[in-house]
Amino acid sequence: MNFKEIRLIRMLIWVLLYLLLVFSFIFILVIPVVKAYKGVNSDYVDVKARHMAVKNEHDTVFERLKSLQAKYRKVIAAFENRWDEKRFMEQARKYFLQVRLMPVESNVSDPNYKIYEINALTKMESPQNFYRFLESFPSIPFVLQADFPIAFKAHGSDEIEGIFRIRVYEEKKGVGSNRSRESVLNR
Repeated sequence: MNFKEIRLIRMLIWVLLYLLLVFSFIFILVIPVVKAYKGVNSDYVDVKARHMAVKNEHDTVFERLKSLQAKYRKVIAAFENRWDEKRFMEQARKYFLQVRLMPVESNVSDPNYKIYEINALTKMESPQNFYRFLESFPSIPFVLQADFPIAFKAHGSDEIEGIFRIRVYEEKKGVGSNRSRESVLNR
């Protein structure tokens, strides 16, 4: 063999060795890295899709919350008002000739609200005064509920005695049920 043929064979061996090294590098390092990247990328796409779905649901619920808070602003404010018997009596005297409130021992408990139960003994000229009083509940700055039974007794021809129970709901301070309202409205 001559010197040129040996050089050519040596060059071919080096090229084959170089190609073998490049292909082994590709199979050992590049292909596993690409597979790992594809797996991580598919996980990322799944997480991003779930994130967007949850974000859209959150935005929908948040917008509904804001609209309900705007719609029921008076009710929310009424829950935060402290029960004031004098203010209630002023309102009740507009409809009744005489009003007497007697607290009732209540066994109703709620973790978010204080609930006062009161028996109201009233004297009125007509049952319509009672119904007008019930219709005025939204204008009273407290959350009230008139419970049954409601009893009417006639005393003479011009006076009716009414007996009914009223529940007053007041938010417990420190519970946090409406505490987030300020942060929600400030967003």
